[in-house]
Amino acid sequence: PSGNCPNARRHTATRSTRMAPATALRGDGRSSEMLRRQRLHRHYVAGAHGSAEYAIDGTIVVATVHGPQKVKPWREEVERGIVEFELTSASGMTREEERACEARVRGAIEATVVRYDFPRLGLRATARIVSDDGNAEAACVNALCCALIDADVAMHGLICANACAILSDGTKVIDPTKREENEARAVVRACALSKYREKEEIAIVGCSTTGALTEEEYLESIAFIVDATASVVNFQKKSIARFELEGKFQEDGTKEAKRAKTASEDTPMEGMENKPIG
Repeated sequence: PSGNCPNARRHTATRSTRMAPATALRGDGRSSEMLRRQRLHRHYVAGAHGSAEYAIDGTIVVATVHGPQKVKPWREEVERGIVEFELTSASGMTREEERACEARVRGAIEATVVRYDFPRLGLRATARIVSDDGNAEAACVNALCCALIDADVAMHGLICANACAILSDGTKVIDPTKREENEARAVVRACALSKYREKEEIAIVGCSTTGALTEEEYLESIAFIVDATASVVNFQKKSIARFELEGKFQEDGTKEAKRAKTASEDTPMEGMENKPIG
């Protein structure tokens, strides 16, 4: 069976300090707790208010954000803005799979954006899965988070996602490849919102499962994903710091500073190659 977590927005999780036990290497040389190399390129699509290309090894997603902007009168909400999201895939997803993924990602965006900042207006977000080598839904969420930052949209925190596959022997592997997803007995996907108040908090704002698994396996998989969230959030924070520095270049106004900013924007940001979580 498959399903969504109905009370996901009420669930909060604290980051576990326990690491997964060492296991045999996977097909690509990683252990069960290792993430693949991730790459981020912001300002990727001309004409969008915010955009990003996000790659998790062979999985590549391009996301755009337009707005806040006017919407049709019958779509308006008096007290808060609306979020429109469209997903397209070149990876062979069925229409039903696209719509289900679309609904989950839209829910994650709605939980992240401060919608009361733009009443009667709307955000239009899109994501295109250019290639899919596993964990594509997570790549969509991570790309959209970076595109929202690029568009300077107010957010409650940084959102990121990941997946955990449960193999036939019960082994849990983070950030599964397409082959691992297809061969897995079950796959758990979750979106986590990282908020910093007095201390950093991580709230699960969306989750779904496919396949057969026990309640214990489900909870352990969610904890595994929360552990992985820290690495992805740190990667996003590095991106924010980098582009804040480039903003200072822009304020400088010199030709040398503008050339440095342009060259930096055109250079993708890479990190987390075979990095264990924690």
